[in-house]
Amino acid sequence: MNDSRRILLTEGSSTSARQTLHCLGGRHTIDIMDSAALSQGRFSTFVRHWHRCPLSSADPVAYLRRLKELIDKHDYDVVIATHEQAYLLSRVRDQLQNHVAVALPTFVAIDRLQNKANFARVMEELGLPQPHTRIVDGTSIQSLQEGCSAQTEYPCFLKTAHGTAGRGVIAIHDSTEMREWIQEQTASDASLPNQEIVLQAAAPGELSILQAIFDRGRLVAWHDAMGLRRGVGGAPIVRVSTHRENVADDVRRLGESLHWHGALFVEYFYDNSTGQHQFIEANPRIGETVNAMLAGVNFCQLLVEVSLRKIPDSAPVASGVAGVRSHQFLTALLDQAMQTGSRAKVLKEIINRVRHQDGYRDSQPEMMRLKQDPLSGIPPLAVAIELLLSPKRSHKMVRSTVANYGLNADAVARIASLPVEELSAIFE
Repeated sequence: MNDSRRILLTEGSSTSARQTLHCLGGRHTIDIMDSAALSQGRFSTFVRHWHRCPLSSADPVAYLRRLKELIDKHDYDVVIATHEQAYLLSRVRDQLQNHVAVALPTFVAIDRLQNKANFARVMEELGLPQPHTRIVDGTSIQSLQEGCSAQTEYPCFLKTAHGTAGRGVIAIHDSTEMREWIQEQTASDASLPNQEIVLQAAAPGELSILQAIFDRGRLVAWHDAMGLRRGVGGAPIVRVSTHRENVADDVRRLGESLHWHGALFVEYFYDNSTGQHQFIEANPRIGETVNAMLAGVNFCQLLVEVSLRKIPDSAPVASGVAGVRSHQFLTALLDQAMQTGSRAKVLKEIINRVRHQDGYRDSQPEMMRLKQDPLSGIPPLAVAIELLLSPKRSHKMVRSTVANYGLNADAVARIASLPVEELSAIFE
């Protein structure tokens, strides 16, 4: 390979990391670091080395020291933050870029999207469409009671400022549910959310995701897809690519306003009857990329090129074609087990996958791509066996996996308050 690079992924537990392996594997040398001994990224023919590391959310300084140690030892060309580690790495972006190529926004920019309340403010500032939204102070009992009690439009969604994989998002259907939620959260000072709460009206249409790559504020590529079936944490189980240029134009404005550098994806509802869209959330990372690759845009490769400053200013903006259908079998298994607790339902999901029925008809796999990566079949097989034995284990499996890459409000505050002197010393 003439342009093969040594690449380090910041974790190997998430579906994003697995799909990054499929998009980059075979053309680059790839290593992963992860806090879990049996992360799914270990089971891949595309991974050269797996490196154990501290949990980035629990001990960010130790994680950064381990990252610097690995960069020095293995002389990586590029580091790709596949999940929430992007927030931590952005905190040391300037120092990190002195040692390895990496595409990350400034910490100020990433905090404006990582925080759901800040994202709502950005939408308002730019005049971009979002459902009716109010922000409530969740750090005092009186503010939370007064702010949430004033909600008159149902159904609505309550969102904590920080949360991963759908955690911290609660659907409220009527005033009774709202009162019950307020009572739970204000029972004592210890039960308070202790962060801002976003109250957002329900939006019409289908939930979709638009992914984008920016090079110092310039849009390089975009791809969007609609979730036909959703599972754990709202993650798509089946998705079909779309091509909505009006949505991409708004995301372009967002990236330009923040001088965004690197990857992000934005969730939105699209109303086919009106052609209108409303943004609900942004995630400052690359996300799941196989559907885009199948639709003609390899986001992961473009992120490598942006990291290395290899994208010419005159390069046209790349975008994927519509109509490409793909699925995530592992997510479907976990969703069936969590929602039903039934071995029969889990078994039916397996049969549907084997027979290419229901959502698997005319659809390509995103994570279990056996022809490319035979070892990618091991995690779904192991999960299927475990869930057939005990569907209730699904909740623990999801919690432990999300813990390997997720960020809660405490972790975000810990990272934001790290002393500059201590961070600089790591990269001297």
